[in-house]
Amino acid sequence: MTGKNRQGGTLIGSSYDRPAPLGRLLDLVVRRRGIAEVSGQQNLNAVWAEVAGDRISQRSHVRRLRDGVLEIGVRNGAVLEELSSYLKHDLLNTIQSNYVDLKIQSLKFVRVR
Repeated sequence: MTGKNRQGGTLIGSSYDRPAPLGRLLDLVVRRRGIAEVSGQQNLNAVWAEVAGDRISQRSHVRRLRDGVLEIGVRNGAVLEELSSYLKHDLLNTIQSNYVDLKIQSLKFVRVR
């Protein structure tokens, strides 16, 4: 049985006299505060920096990962063209080989300011 707190929200624990498991509370806090998203974004940025190298990663950044598509924002037109035309296939293969758990199916490059 779950109880209600003073604001009307559901408590995680099974009753007022029993504390909720710490793991469930931490998971709730992480999701509500967006900490998991920040940590995930930092992880993706680190992966991109490692795979793309200094020259390209200094002119680009991970925008998002959605439905297996890693979207990269690129600040330089020449680098955007290089990524889209020449490096996309190799970068994708490297990511898929070295970071299987990310389940990235394709790369999308977009121009940003």
